[in-house]
Amino acid sequence: MIREIFMPALSSTMTEGKITSWTKSPGDKVDKGETVVVVESDKADMDVESFYEGYLATIVVAEGDVAPVGGTIAL
Repeated sequence: MIREIFMPALSSTMTEGKITSWTKSPGDKVDKGETVVVVESDKADMDVESFYEGYLATIVVAEGDVAPVGGTIAL
């Protein structure tokens, strides 16, 4: 099953986030609760953890790019 990784809302005023860095690369195993990406919000940089165990298939939003809250950033 393929699951999407979404841009989370890291604050109540956040409408978009910038990908600071990916801690995993396509093909890497990801454990539940493991940090996958670091996102810059309107307030601070935050680690984003995986809700599922699996493998990072592809990165949709590259480092340095911006995505709206709720937008798909990886699979």
